[in-house]
Amino acid sequence: MVSKQASKQASKQVIANSYFIILKEAAKIVGVSLDSCEYVELGEICDCYDGTHQTPKYVDNGVPFVSVENIKNIYNTKKYISYVAFDEYKVKPQKGDLFMTRIGDIGTCAIIDSNEDLAYYVTLSLLRPNKKVLNSRFLKHMIESKYGKKELNKRILHTANPIKINLGDIPKIKLHLPPLPVQEYIVSILDKFDTLVNDIKSGLPKEIEERQKQYEYYRERLLSFKKS
Repeated sequence: MVSKQASKQASKQVIANSYFIILKEAAKIVGVSLDSCEYVELGEICDCYDGTHQTPKYVDNGVPFVSVENIKNIYNTKKYISYVAFDEYKVKPQKGDLFMTRIGDIGTCAIIDSNEDLAYYVTLSLLRPNKKVLNSRFLKHMIESKYGKKELNKRILHTANPIKINLGDIPKIKLHLPPLPVQEYIVSILDKFDTLVNDIKSGLPKEIEERQKQYEYYRERLLSFKKS
C-alpha cells in the first residue's frame, strides 16, 4: 500500500513536471530557450543604493519615511520627514525599483509600484534593475528564493550586531538571468501564488499555510533552471 507521504511526493512531482512542460512551451512560443540562461553578478544589471545614515528629524506631515520595519507594507508608515530633508537624497525611489532589507532582517523585498515620494533609511537597499534585461518582480522572487538567500548568506556579516550585508557586497550576488519573456512568465506564475498566500480572506490559516508551502515549492523549482 502506498503511504500518504509517498503519494503526496508523487503528486508534487507530477504537478512540477507539468509546470516545466508549460514553461518550456511558453519559452518556445516567445522564441527563446530556458537553457539559454546567463549567470551574472547583480551589479551588471542593477544599480544598488542605500538610504540615509542619519536618524532624521520627523515631522507631522511630509514625505513618508520607511525602514526595515515597514518592508511588509512600505506605504503604511507613520513616520515623515520634511520635503527640504528629502531634497538632499541623491537617489530617490522610482516606480519599478525594489527595497531590500540589509540590516537585521536581510533579503526581504518590496516592489515600489508608484512614483510617490518615499524616503528610506540605511537599513534598506534601493535596487534599480535595468528594465531592458531584468524584471523587477523576477528579481524579488529570485532574492527571496533559497538560492537568493544562500547567495546573500555568503556575504552577511554574522558577527555584526545586528547582522548586516554591506552595500558594496550586494552587487556581487550572482544570479541566473533567463531571457526577459521567460522571467515574465515565471513571474506570472509566482505572483498568483503570492497573492493567494497573502490574501487572508481567501482561506483558513491551515489553507494559507499549505498555499505558502506550494508557493515556496514552485518558486524553488521555477528558479532552479534545471531540467525536470
